[in-house]
Amino acid sequence: MTDLTRLHIVITRPRAQAELWAARLRDLGATASVASLLEIVPVSETAQIQAVKNCILNLDVYCKAIFVSQNAVENAFEWIENYWPQLPIGLDFFAVGETTAKQLQVRGAKVTDLAQAQTGAMTSETLLQSPALQQVADEKIVIFRGLGGRPHIGEVLSARGAQVSYCELYERVLPAESAQKIAAILSPLSSKALLSNTSPIVSDSPSGDKLVLVLHSGEALENLQKVMHSLSLDTRAIMVNIYMLVPSQRILEVAEALGFINVFAAQNATETSMLQGLIDLAARCK
Repeated sequence: MTDLTRLHIVITRPRAQAELWAARLRDLGATASVASLLEIVPVSETAQIQAVKNCILNLDVYCKAIFVSQNAVENAFEWIENYWPQLPIGLDFFAVGETTAKQLQVRGAKVTDLAQAQTGAMTSETLLQSPALQQVADEKIVIFRGLGGRPHIGEVLSARGAQVSYCELYERVLPAESAQKIAAILSPLSSKALLSNTSPIVSDSPSGDKLVLVLHSGEALENLQKVMHSLSLDTRAIMVNIYMLVPSQRILEVAEALGFINVFAAQNATETSMLQGLIDLAARCK
C-alpha cells in the first residue's frame, strides 16, 4: 500500500495543477503544501499577440506542429478554435510527453508517432527520436511554446533542414506570493547547523516529516534559486536539509551543479512517475 506519511511535500507547480495533486498526496498520508514557483499567463504585449494571431491564421502552411507542454496545447487551442472550425488537413501534430498528447487528443487532434510521446523520459530528446521527424528537409514546422522556451527541438530540426517557426503563447512568471511561502517553509532549515560537509544528513521539518521539494521543470528550479537568494537564507544549510525530486536526469544535473545535494530524478514529469519518485523517497526515509 502506498504510504507517504513520513513526507512533507512542497508542490511548486502552477496553482491550478498543484491543488489537485496536493489533495491526492494528502489522501496518501503526506503533508502537502503548495508554494507555486511558476504561474502561466498569456502573452499580453500587442506585438506578441499579433505574432500569435499571424501564426494561427497561417496554420495551414505548416507540415508539422509540435506542442511542448499541456500549457502550449491549452493556450494554442484557445486561438485555434476561434479561427479554425476544423483543423487544417495535412497538418501532423506532435507532443512532448503523454500528458501533452492527451490534451491534443481531447481536442480532436491525431497525434503522430503517439508511442514516442508515451515513451521513457518523455522529453524533447525523446520526441526528436520520432521516425516522422528524421527526414524533414525543407518542411515548415511550427513549435508551440512559452516565451523563451528551451530551443533544443528547434535547433535539431533546423539542423535536419526544416524551416522552424515558433508560436510563443504564454510566459512563465514568478508569483508575487512565492517568496513569502517559500520563506515560511525553508527559514527554519536555514538556521540549522550543518551536521557534515561530506556526508550530509537530511533533517526533519518542524513537523517531524522529511521535507521534499517537488519541481516539475527547470524553470521552477531557476525561480527557487531566485527566491532563496532574495530572502538571504543560509543556502548551504537548506541544500543539505531538504530532498528534491525533479522530472529528468538533465534537471537533476543542473540542481547538483547549483549545490543541491539530495536530488532524485523521476522517469518523467507525469503525475504517475513523480508519484513513484515520492514513493521511492518515502521508502528511503523509513
